[in-house]
Amino acid sequence: MFKNRVPYMLICILVPMIVYACSSGVDGGTSFNEITVVTDDPVDDEDISLWEEPIDIGPDPSLVYPFPGNECVECKWYFCPPLDAVWQKQICIDYCAEPPAVLYEGECVEYLECDPAHLIIEDDIPCVTDDGYPGTQDKICHKGKIQYTDCETTCTDEICDGNDNDCDEAIDEGFDGIVEECNNIDDNCNGIVDEGDWECDNGCGPGPNLCVAGEFICMAPTPGEEICDGLDNDCDGETDEGQLNDCGSCGLEPEEICNGIDDNCDGSTDEDLFNPCSTACGEGYEICDGGNWISCTAPPVYEEICDGLDNDCDGQIDEELQCVCTVQDVGALFPCSESPLLCGQGYKTCDCLDLECKTIVTTPCYAICYWLASPWGSDPGCDPYVGMALSNEKCNNFDDDCDQVIDEDLFKGCYTGPEGTLYVGLCEPGEMTCDAGTWGHYAANSGTFVPGYCKDEITPQPEICNGEDDDCDGEVDWGTPLTDTDVLFIIDWSGSMTDEIQAVMTSLNQFAANFSDESVIQWGVILGPKETPPLSNEQLVLYHNLSGFTDFLNSMSGLTLTGMNTAHEMLLDALYLSLYNISSNVPYLVSDLQWTTFGIVDSDPPKDSFVVNWRPGADRVIIIFSDEYPQSYFSPKLSVDDLKGTAAGTPQLKLYTFSREGADKQKWEELAGAGNGQWFKLTNSATEMYISLIEILDEICKSGN
Repeated sequence: MFKNRVPYMLICILVPMIVYACSSGVDGGTSFNEITVVTDDPVDDEDISLWEEPIDIGPDPSLVYPFPGNECVECKWYFCPPLDAVWQKQICIDYCAEPPAVLYEGECVEYLECDPAHLIIEDDIPCVTDDGYPGTQDKICHKGKIQYTDCETTCTDEICDGNDNDCDEAIDEGFDGIVEECNNIDDNCNGIVDEGDWECDNGCGPGPNLCVAGEFICMAPTPGEEICDGLDNDCDGETDEGQLNDCGSCGLEPEEICNGIDDNCDGSTDEDLFNPCSTACGEGYEICDGGNWISCTAPPVYEEICDGLDNDCDGQIDEELQCVCTVQDVGALFPCSESPLLCGQGYKTCDCLDLECKTIVTTPCYAICYWLASPWGSDPGCDPYVGMALSNEKCNNFDDDCDQVIDEDLFKGCYTGPEGTLYVGLCEPGEMTCDAGTWGHYAANSGTFVPGYCKDEITPQPEICNGEDDDCDGEVDWGTPLTDTDVLFIIDWSGSMTDEIQAVMTSLNQFAANFSDESVIQWGVILGPKETPPLSNEQLVLYHNLSGFTDFLNSMSGLTLTGMNTAHEMLLDALYLSLYNISSNVPYLVSDLQWTTFGIVDSDPPKDSFVVNWRPGADRVIIIFSDEYPQSYFSPKLSVDDLKGTAAGTPQLKLYTFSREGADKQKWEELAGAGNGQWFKLTNSATEMYISLIEILDEICKSGN
């Protein structure tokens, strides 16, 4: 039985550790082709349990498995299928037989649990330590056996990550009081990353040091070129040095105008202001005095007298007068006070130049004693150049009273306004004095004599809203009494308004002066955004609440062009807060509105107490100046449509807006229309701005109720 199979077994035996496919088997069915891998390593003693029970092969006791004492028989383990695990079977061979014979072939059994060539089978397997803490361990293959490493705890120091890192059943504990650093980490575990107030210095003093994504961005000012903005741009300790005009403001000195104010700040008021005027006798000029144009110096039109002159300037001389010396006039004496007479009153006459008296002329003016002598002028005791002293000096550039002073102490009342306006309204007469035969007066600012100047007179002026009859037409303020009116200015105070803000402020002061009835008009100002040190917040500021003109003017005089280093123009919010307590259409409660920029934008006073003190029953006028489109920094965000509804719901409101032309104009124009007002162009010309404001004033004043 064995001999027939030996050749096949020899192949399996002689080539150990190689894969084979043996084709014959043992004992009725065990096939050699089940053996796939051969090994020289026997099983460990501890694996003896894998052996089968002794098998009786024949009558020879030495042929009983496992063949005890039979030196010819050697039993070894060989690899066999399946190939996805480590399997072996035992084969016993009698090497004394010729050829060697297989005496026993066992079943394939699982010998190793894993492949010893691969140490790690699976890592980081969850486990529990002996102390009861969570941990991890690795599943490994050690000498073909599956084993597990020690369970290592996963508990670590607590960090801010929403987990119980130190396994004490508390999450993110112990971080209170930790100082937040700029590292893009929530160091103190309060849900906010990189919060804190840091400062830095770029060379112009401290400023905020913003932390963005773990990196500092220094917002402190840096030295730059000095410009006229109320700031020390070059950080040399001086503000606007070399930039301010005589008025202490930016730009060119304001032009002096006839308003009773020292506009160009040179210490003189209304100086060197002249206005052309004329009469039938020629051109002249008016002078500004006390804010009024008075005293036209054009040659006056006189009644025609017999003097060889065109006194009434109609192109005819001595018309309708018999002035030619005739024979009947020869020898007749006519009073005179003129050269060559030195003083007093003298006389002249008509004298014939030929015997036939065909040519008759007027003689020079001499003293009376000259004419009483015969022939004329023959009296040696007569001074022909000293006339008879008169009791009253006349304005004729002549010493009428012979006191060696000419035209002294001569004054008279005067008025150069239109006929019928004297003593009507504010119109009053002035005074003239005589200098070198000319009536006029001395300019208050220069002391220069101005011919025709009627000092202190008040002539008709353009009508303004002040409760007075300025144009002396018998009616006060166009005949319609002005009702109580509250005027509120909302001014864009951002850096982009630098070019326009000087023009706005100059025109506002002039405008307010023309609209200054203390008992009727009240004034207020809102500025925004205005920079507030030391944190450089951008605030909406109720700079001056509604009050009388005097308090308003004092407040405005203290306003300097500072705090304009801003960019969040919250003027829609300003308009909403100003109308909130008087409009019937407000989409949000102020308490429900929040500033959206996390401490960068707020208001002074706080929004809940930001209240304009409108008077009940008064007309309301709001005038807005901005070079940007309408913006809101509230949450919920206010829209132009929201404010149009709020303005439309405000009784007795006139809303005027000033903005640049272009894309921004439409929104501001819509707002003005909803508030029964009008849009105007914003410019950097104080004159243009003033003209626009006067147009508003006229509309308010002339409309009355």
